[in-house]
This record gives sequence, C-alpha cells and structure tokens, in this order.
Amino acid sequence: MVAVNLILGIASLVTSVTGFGYGLVAAPFIILILPPYMAVPVVLMSWLPLALLLVVDCFREINLPRIGQLYICAMVGVPAGTYVLAYADDDTMRIVISAITLLAAVSMLRRPGRPLRRESFFLCVAGLLSGLVGGGSGITGPPVVLLGLKQQWEQRAFRADLIGYFFILHASMLILYHNFGLLEQGTLTLSLWSLPGVLMGYFAGMRLKNLVSQSLYRYLAIGIVGLGSILALLFR
Repeated sequence: MVAVNLILGIASLVTSVTGFGYGLVAAPFIILILPPYMAVPVVLMSWLPLALLLVVDCFREINLPRIGQLYICAMVGVPAGTYVLAYADDDTMRIVISAITLLAAVSMLRRPGRPLRRESFFLCVAGLLSGLVGGGSGITGPPVVLLGLKQQWEQRAFRADLIGYFFILHASMLILYHNFGLLEQGTLTLSLWSLPGVLMGYFAGMRLKNLVSQSLYRYLAIGIVGLGSILALLFR
C-alpha cells in the first residue's frame, strides 16, 4: 500500500505539472507489484479524482472540438486493447507494457520538427493508436503527446487538452473494463486507499507548476518512465 501511494503520488505530481505522464510513470512501476489485469484498472481509477481536479482548474482553456475528435477515434481502438488485457498472459502483458513505455520515453527525447499539414487526419490516427494501446496497457498518452509536440500546440492549451481528453477517455475505458470483469473488489479498494498519495502529488504539483521550468519536468518524467520500464522488464 505504501509503495502504491508513493508511485501514484509521483505520477500525480508529474501530471499536475505537465498535463500528461500519469499512466506512463505509474504503469511500469505498478506492474512490479500487481498483475497487469489489476494494475491497469488501479492506475485508471486512481487517475479520475486527480483528473477531475485538473479539469476544474483548466476547463476554460480546453479545445472541445480537438479532444472530441481524439476521443471518437480512440473509442474505436479501445475494445480491441481491452480484450487483449483481459485474456493475455500476465508475463506477456508486462513485457508489452514495459516495451511501450520505454519506446514512448525514447520517442519523447526527439525534437518535434515541422508541424504536419493535415492535422485533422493525424488527430484521428493519434486517437486510434491511443485507444488501442491504452485499452491494453492504460497508457493512452504517447501518440497524442507526440502529435501535440510535433504540431507545436501552445503550452497551456496543450496541457488543458491532454487533461480533458484523458479524463473522458479513461472514464469510458473503466466502463469497458467493468464489462470485461476487470474491476474486482480488490481493485476498487486499492484505488481508494491510493487517494492520499494521489492528492499529495496533486497539491505538490500545483505549487511547482509555475516555479519549475517545463523542460526540466519533461526530462524528469522521461527519466522516470525509462527507469520504470527497464525495472519492469528485468524483474517481471
């Protein structure tokens, strides 16, 4: 319980500052102590209270048409990913989740380059990949984050859109998880007991977001993600 609160508290802090990274930071560490079919729902359920607080904080800056398009495309891919999570072998899922997070960490180190011209098309592609990968691992961020970096979205609007998108997507994913029998009593209990860590991370992050440079926390998040992925691969 202490380990879960510590992991989710750090994920909450990073997300409060950057608007993304909760699943990326939490998932590779949580699967070290919980089976994937339990770890992924715990990560998503513990995210919802944090997401609600963050949405209230930045609601006026959210671009509803943008996140609406991402959400619709993501929900096409979520059922397939959820099916894999429900029926795949635990060790296989640990390897897949760890590999996804490590690849995402490496990808985020690259410079974005020039923006893409057909943004609407690539919003659909990013949303579809986000839903497909997220349904099986709880890690919905990399495709959308990488697209936002590529398109050079304004920082505050980018953060707000990520928060709004993840909030509605993760809530929908939990409904599907329930239909697949992935939300057990133990999962619900563990999610509730993780709230102290999540809230402490939130309040710390909200105090730091205007004091610490965004680039520093970007590299800090990438470093934590990479370390967690390596540990999950070594000790699965």
